[in-house]
Amino acid sequence: MKTIVIIGGIILAGATVIAVMMDQRNEAAKPAISTQGIPPMPAQDGGENPRINPAHGQPGHRCDLAVGAPLVNTDGSPVPAASPQNIQSTPAMPAPAPAGLKVNPPHGQPGHRCDIQVGAPL
Repeated sequence: MKTIVIIGGIILAGATVIAVMMDQRNEAAKPAISTQGIPPMPAQDGGENPRINPAHGQPGHRCDLAVGAPLVNTDGSPVPAASPQNIQSTPAMPAPAPAGLKVNPPHGQPGHRCDIQVGAPL
């Protein structure tokens, strides 16, 4: 019985040493992050017009910009809308969803996903 306890202790100690070594190795492999050259994010106004793009579904969110991206340039002018990537000559309307199936609500509504067309099944 003592032999089993001793062997178990040795295995546990060895596993602990390996875990510490792996953690140190992972820390050493992480690249250094530099913030030089990155402009600071503009402060958020308390009013209706946010200065950074809020989360999807929040008032003032723009789907053409990443969440957290500035909505105004350094001179205070609004960031122009991105040009559309896919231009369709005839807009494709999704078929009505069967009863009980959830569909993507309009932009700005709770539960909206910008990666899925408005009205398409979720």
